Amino acid sequence: MPKLTLTQINAITNLANFLYSFLPGSGHEKWKGHITFKTIAIKLGLGNFLLQGNKLTMIKELLINTLEQKPNLFEKLMLEIVKEAIIYRNKQGKSLKPEDIDALNGYILALGFKFPDLWEPELRNSLELKNAQRAKEIFDQAKKEQELKNYRQMDRLKIIYELREAYINLAREVDRQKAGRDLEKLLNRLFEINDLKPREPFRVIGEEIDGSIELDHEIYLVEAKWEKDPISESSLLIFRGKIEGKSAFTRGIFISTSGISSQAKEAITTGKQPTFFVIDGYDLMMVLSDQIILIDLLRKKRRLLGDKGLVYVPYSEI
Repeated sequence: MPKLTLTQINAITNLANFLYSFLPGSGHEKWKGHITFKTIAIKLGLGNFLLQGNKLTMIKELLINTLEQKPNLFEKLMLEIVKEAIIYRNKQGKSLKPEDIDALNGYILALGFKFPDLWEPELRNSLELKNAQRAKEIFDQAKKEQELKNYRQMDRLKIIYELREAYINLAREVDRQKAGRDLEKLLNRLFEINDLKPREPFRVIGEEIDGSIELDHEIYLVEAKWEKDPISESSLLIFRGKIEGKSAFTRGIFISTSGISSQAKEAITTGKQPTFFVIDGYDLMMVLSDQIILIDLLRKKRRLLGDKGLVYVPYSEI
């Protein structure tokens, strides 16, 4: 930044006069942890801009040298002064007021700057209240947020238990085509309330449901089967082919209410690196009984897949 104009120097003189009462100038060298204009300047790497002289001269020269030589630090300098002044003035029983911030912004505008943090309504509001009032406001806000969180948790549990009843009823459904459609709705809802963002509607093909979810910013293909016997390796190999046909980053979740056969468990990890893990009916029931949150279950299964290459791990062993 070029040398300051006379108009700018006049504006800085006014700003320095205004900041004079914000903090001590330098303080005694034996004081520990004492915040002053000098300690702030040193903290920001502006210590060499401090000239010998009275407090007002020191503040003025600090502002001028910062603007001329390190203008990129001027905003940080102002914010640091205000932050420490709020604490210091409060201890002195002369707390900063909203009008002080308004005046400061006016002086800064005269220099051609506007710092968003100093224009935040929340800053003015915090200075309008006494400490006890402010503390009560913070407490009341936290209380409201906790009540809302509790309400959402109760709502989530209500939905979870409704889904559990629906899941139990699916086992009794004679029309397996209908059971497949109902399982589609159940899984969609379960994914939604866990913020897993199912990206496309599940397509029912017989009792097979295909779709995808997003877990920790990664895409997982999902396939679900409700069959009487444990799934054989052929279905898993087909699913692995679907995953490999997408991208190197795609992973999968195979949901089989009856689990997978021991032969399938061995075959799917032979020769190729596994790219998916399996959730069985018991896993689902544990989620729907609120014994474990779905996202936590998925992360545990994913960790076992990544660490040990395990595709299928019973709930009791995770």
